[in-house]
Amino acid sequence: MSRRSERADETVISVTSAQPGRSEDLESRIARYAWMMSIRIVCFVLAVLTPSPWRWIFLVGAVFLPSVAVVLANARKTTKVDAAASYVPPARPQIGPDSAHDSRSFTGPEVIPDPGPDRDTEK
Repeated sequence: MSRRSERADETVISVTSAQPGRSEDLESRIARYAWMMSIRIVCFVLAVLTPSPWRWIFLVGAVFLPSVAVVLANARKTTKVDAAASYVPPARPQIGPDSAHDSRSFTGPEVIPDPGPDRDTEK
């Protein structure tokens, strides 16, 4: 059984205060990029089908949307999650002479006097 060294000033990080995973962040960026490219396709179609003043607006949107989409897709989502309260472990019981008895009733070890070399303790 291994023991982990614990420091008094060490704070415990709760799982709820962790940032979202990289795969979740990557999926949201891919979805954002796909939506922007879908809007670009719609701009191309509308540039072909609409009359002159609108045509140029849709064409400018179709030309500049990829650069905006790449910048937005590369921007990571950094939401700051509020940290939960730190975990405070319960107090551990102390091992000592007063663990089995109350400390006021503990008188110490019983001392048995040595009978000496002259006296025989066995009868």
